[in-house]
Amino acid sequence: MTQQPMFDPRPFIPEPLDWERWKGHKVKMFNVLRDGMWHSREEIVARTGVKGFTARISDIRKAGYVVECNRANDAGATTYRILEFVGYDTTGKHTCPTCTCKQSNPQ
Repeated sequence: MTQQPMFDPRPFIPEPLDWERWKGHKVKMFNVLRDGMWHSREEIVARTGVKGFTARISDIRKAGYVVECNRANDAGATTYRILEFVGYDTTGKHTCPTCTCKQSNPQ
């Protein structure tokens, strides 16, 4: 894997070989979240057919994306979106408010 220089950020555009490696659920999740808009858990399940999709979100973060999640309401509804491509594993970086136990609403 080639490391992208920090001073030259550019969006990641999957190539045919990436799609071959990203089989099934990961591709479906990426296609839903890639628009940068907030998507509820219910919408993600409806569009992908994946009920336990948090592992796929981790896969997308490991591929170099910042995937934000937010508490949409006090009942605990959660929404997700891909914010940006940074080129390195973003799991464990606490890049979203929910992962750091903060409460915020999607914009």
